[in-house]
Amino acid sequence: MEYNTPQPASDFVHPPLACLMVVLTGKIFPERTDHRCDNERYTGDGLPQAVNLLPPGVESQWRWRYTGDFTDSTHYQLSPALVSKVAEEAFDLDPARIQFPVRYYDQSSPEVIKTLAALRHELVTGGPGGRLCAESLANVLVVQLIRQMSNWQGSGGGIRGAGGRLPRHTLQAVEEYIHAHLDQNISLADLAGVAHLSEFHFARLFKQTTGLPPYQFVIHQRVERAKRLIAAGQLSLVQIAIEVGFSDQSQLNRHFKRVVGITPKRFN
Repeated sequence: MEYNTPQPASDFVHPPLACLMVVLTGKIFPERTDHRCDNERYTGDGLPQAVNLLPPGVESQWRWRYTGDFTDSTHYQLSPALVSKVAEEAFDLDPARIQFPVRYYDQSSPEVIKTLAALRHELVTGGPGGRLCAESLANVLVVQLIRQMSNWQGSGGGIRGAGGRLPRHTLQAVEEYIHAHLDQNISLADLAGVAHLSEFHFARLFKQTTGLPPYQFVIHQRVERAKRLIAAGQLSLVQIAIEVGFSDQSQLNRHFKRVVGITPKRFN
C-alpha cells in the first residue's frame, strides 16, 4: 500500500504491473479527469471514495486538471500469489479463470470501499496488531473483489466450507501461542501454522469460534494481561505497555479504554 498525500494536477503514464492495482480516491477530487487503460477510457468528473481497478500487465495513463482543489488517494498492489490463494481456498476456483476488468470511479461496492478504508487506516496510523489486522483485511478484500468486481459469476458468491468451528484442542493451542508471544508482532501466518490451516480458513474459523477476528482477539488478550499487571502494582504504565505488546503508553490507553471502558489510571 502507498498513501499519496494531496496532489495538484498531473499527467503521467503508469507502466504495467505484475500485480492487481486498486486505487481508492479520497474525499477531494478534481472536476475533470481523463484515464486510459487496456482500451478502456474514462473522461469526466472524478468521484470521491471510489475504486479504480487495474488488472495486471496493462499500461495506464492518468490525467486530471487542477481546479483549485487537490486530490489524495491510496494505492494497493495485490500480488498474484494472494489472489490465487484466496481463489483456490475460498471458492475452489482455478485462479487462471479469474479476470478483473478495468474499473474507473466505481462506487457500487460499499463493502470493498470500507475494507480499503480500513487498510488505509492501518497504513496511516499503525498500532498493535497492525500486521495481523492488515493480513486479515487483505484476505477479506480479495474475497470481496472476486465476488463483486471480477468476471466470476458464482452461485450466490458463497465461500467453500463456510460453516464450522475450530476444534477445542486447536483453539487451545492457538491461545497458548498468543499468550507466549503476546509482546511480539504476531502474524496471521504464525497463528494459521499453529492450527495447521491456511491463513484464510484459519481467520474465518477463528472468528466463528471466538466471535472476534484474530487481531482483535490479540488486542483483548493484551488488555487482559495489562489489567493483571496494573493490579500487581509493580510496573509503570509505560513498562506495562511494552510488556503486553503495545508500542507505547498512548496505545495502551486507547485500547484499554475501548475494551474496558475506563483508562488504565482509573482502573488502577
